[in-house]
Amino acid sequence: MGRPKALVLLAGKPLVARVVEAARRVAEDIVVVTKRPMVAEIRAAVPRRTRVLADERDVQSPLAGLVTGARALDAEYVAFLACDLPLIVPEVLAALFMRVEGANAAIPRWPDGKIEPMAAVYHRERAREAAVVALDAGRLANADMIAGLERVRFVPVDELRAADPGLDSFVNVNAPADLGDAERRLAGE
Repeated sequence: MGRPKALVLLAGKPLVARVVEAARRVAEDIVVVTKRPMVAEIRAAVPRRTRVLADERDVQSPLAGLVTGARALDAEYVAFLACDLPLIVPEVLAALFMRVEGANAAIPRWPDGKIEPMAAVYHRERAREAAVVALDAGRLANADMIAGLERVRFVPVDELRAADPGLDSFVNVNAPADLGDAERRLAGE
């Protein structure tokens, strides 16, 4: 993308700011976790009242961010969101928070079995513990944390269409072509 993904602009707004704004419509306490050198830039890019923290672990894994963020929050359940999902719909998050009750995670799953672990809701403490165990063992994938959780509720993405008919919430912006797709979706094409 030519620069840190979180700061790439979509319709004039950084990707991370779009994710924070969607999350803010569902939760009051928002924490963004990034690598230490990026803290000041991310802080300048997100809405005020958003805490921006540096990863506690110097490892290239989203689980490091989950551990830091979970430690900073108090809620029983937390959304774990990637900065490159700029079209996430707050109603999808609300639906996942409703479905996680009694479980340790509510994770969207596609018909082919692929999951959206970074557009999901987790029991804060149990997910943090599972992430720590995975990281301590040198396992860095989201799936490694999920494997350490009991009572994971996989939510078929089709059940989320009432909140997000086009499932735009799961449009991941990893390349310039993805950015163009996201811009077209924002424009309603």
